[in-house]
Amino acid sequence: MINSLFAILPIFLLIVVGHASKRWVLTDDGWWKYVDKLVYYLFFPALLILDVSRADFAGGETSVAIAATMMATLAVGTLIFLGRVFVKTRNDLFTSIFQGGVRYNSYVFIALAHSLYGVEGVALSGVFVAYLIVLTNVMSVLVLNHFGDTGRKSLAGMFGALAKNPLIIAAILGLLMNGLGLSFGGAIEQFMTYLAGAATPLSLMSVGAGLMFNLQANRVLATVYVVGLKLMLMPIITFGFLLAMGASGVAANVALLYACVPCAGNAYILARQMGGDAPAMASMITWTTLVSTLSITLIVGTLTL
Repeated sequence: MINSLFAILPIFLLIVVGHASKRWVLTDDGWWKYVDKLVYYLFFPALLILDVSRADFAGGETSVAIAATMMATLAVGTLIFLGRVFVKTRNDLFTSIFQGGVRYNSYVFIALAHSLYGVEGVALSGVFVAYLIVLTNVMSVLVLNHFGDTGRKSLAGMFGALAKNPLIIAAILGLLMNGLGLSFGGAIEQFMTYLAGAATPLSLMSVGAGLMFNLQANRVLATVYVVGLKLMLMPIITFGFLLAMGASGVAANVALLYACVPCAGNAYILARQMGGDAPAMASMITWTTLVSTLSITLIVGTLTL
């Protein structure tokens, strides 16, 4: 567990630095929006292309681990709906609970996969992202379309946006290069390595800059509920599926790590655009991020596959 703590601690220290920078130094929101764009469109894609193209995906461990993770995500989504039968909530708050329970922060996921499992971890995380970003977005948009208070969004439009998602494109390009036996060399590889090196620190600082600590009393229980769903129930269910399906090795451990990471920051944007409870969503993102420092250390440090 101590080794897990030392691997995870630098990740969350970068989040703290990002929050402190946003509060006292780089206070302009516009600056952080440009950082987000650089990470999203340039640095993380470079990291994924580089490491996925060089990874060894021999064997069926990856597909089994991804299947287990997708099944766990669907199971948690189903349980959230069942919970609504017993505890009635406002429609807009329900959409935020749903997003908080099933969505994941890809920045934290990829950074932790790198820290804990090295190049192989990054490559596998890229493949997970390519699958799970589609599933979690489809689920979230369907729920917001039905329960959200304002605008609707067509699935066709959403799939069009996903098709242009730079993380998905990068993972697919890396897989194509891997399958064709292509690789970078010389100056191009070094250039990609420089770009990839900026991905982790800037992405995590951006996560920290986006944390919001304002919490209204009527949203406390919902936030605590989501922390339990995302950081305890999701990992337990995922671990159960992984065991039942005989998954093991790095792919299985990356799958478990996926289940442990906090809620995605862009869930707040979707909640604001589609009539969810945006303040509650901001609170859920912040507290799942903070509590995950402890929960990831405990789960990754004690459960191995």
